[in-house]
Amino acid sequence: MDQHIIPECYIDTRLVKTLEPPKVRYNHQHGCSNVEKAMKKLRGDFALGIIDKDKKALKYLDECQLVCELDGFLQLLRHQTEHHYLIMIRPAMERWILNTASVASLSLPDFDLPDNLEKLCDLTKTAKSDREDSNAQKFGRLFKELKRSNPPAIAILTFWISYLKANPYTADVDWLVLETERLIAQN
Repeated sequence: MDQHIIPECYIDTRLVKTLEPPKVRYNHQHGCSNVEKAMKKLRGDFALGIIDKDKKALKYLDECQLVCELDGFLQLLRHQTEHHYLIMIRPAMERWILNTASVASLSLPDFDLPDNLEKLCDLTKTAKSDREDSNAQKFGRLFKELKRSNPPAIAILTFWISYLKANPYTADVDWLVLETERLIAQN
């Protein structure tokens, strides 16, 4: 089932692996359009794409409906006819990292990462696989600490991924919305 979880970029993949470790590995794709292509190949099957809000919207989004959201951080969308879901990280990943760390009262320099958007973008845009990226451990430490501190964006993202992985064809969307609202109210 892990191959049906499709993160958009290396940083997204690193985050998802930290929050909800795969049995083997997730189906990393480079860019939103490749996530869309991978999901379309899974017609009739379960798929969970994880993308950030890009300047250019995917056409696939036109086939999806908003299920629920954490305003300014996350949106969960569901395909109208398939067992396909999209988690949209908002805004783009680098700003999301800064915002989520701020909510958790974490300072990126404590993880040897810049707290400047432009410099953080420089790191994430050149990120490669964990073995090839000298910053992978830094992001890994940050994501582990975010998971430990569990701000709303992390709690909800983790919940959505784990619930949809566990219930790929039987997800109760109404319950998922109620549980998301409970998590928002709790934090």
